[in-house]
Amino acid sequence: MKITQTIVAAVLGAAVVDAFVPMNQSSLNILKNEPSSTSLYGAFNRRNKQADLMKKMQEAKKQRELNEGGEVAAAIVEEEKSKANKRLSDEEMKTQNDLKRFQELLDSESATVNYDIGGSNYKTKQQEEEEIDAGARGADRMFEGDPAPTDVFEDLVNFTTGNALGKNGASRVVPWLNKSSAKQKDCLVVLTDPREKSSELRSSLKSISKLLPADIRSKMIIINADTPAENRRFLKKNEIDNLNIYCDEKREWMREYTVLGDKRWAMNLLVLQEGRVERLVREVDVELVTQVIKSSVTSLKK
Repeated sequence: MKITQTIVAAVLGAAVVDAFVPMNQSSLNILKNEPSSTSLYGAFNRRNKQADLMKKMQEAKKQRELNEGGEVAAAIVEEEKSKANKRLSDEEMKTQNDLKRFQELLDSESATVNYDIGGSNYKTKQQEEEEIDAGARGADRMFEGDPAPTDVFEDLVNFTTGNALGKNGASRVVPWLNKSSAKQKDCLVVLTDPREKSSELRSSLKSISKLLPADIRSKMIIINADTPAENRRFLKKNEIDNLNIYCDEKREWMREYTVLGDKRWAMNLLVLQEGRVERLVREVDVELVTQVIKSSVTSLKK
């Protein structure tokens, strides 16, 4: 009995001692419901990982938007290229160029000045007629994309034979009138000058015969106002035998293609293809004539 009491007392004593042993910080934190340093570190790591994940997601979203934006921009560029390369119908081209002609007419009228004659703002008869003529030229002025008339080619005169081309001759000169389908898409390069014995044209012909590539020269004709005999004399004197010249003494072809000039006569270049005026350069500089011809023809291939 004494032994049992002793054991019970010992156990109770140990329990009392344990109850008064100081608790460590972790135990206190638990009792206070406060997180430990270990749990704080884990939470910090989780927050860092979440922040990194959010950052990566934002970067991925940004990159996706950039890619999508690039694809949209590329699609827009392709669409614009497609529109630029699309050949307008004859009706669409006529409408577009009619607007240009109308704008030129408006510009010419707005630029009209009042002439002061004897202290009053009246125009002379000559001045009125000049303005009417200028307005008519502006209304009929030809632009790139306009239809290329073919009937006027029939009246051009071959400088070697002195005969007009006629319908058959015109079909050999004008590619899209040719019976051979292989030639119908070729271009026709025309250099024209309405001045008789034009020094600028003659200087240009010397350069063209020597410097212009044969493949372009073979598609080219010259139209001037000189007689066949005058053209033959000039070519023989300068030993030029690789150019095709046609005479338009009445300047009817030039008038039809509106290349007589608004204020003065000058050289003009046209590139005709598949029934249209594809290129039209007015008042060509004699010093740049070969470069202008080459660039005009080359631009058709782009």
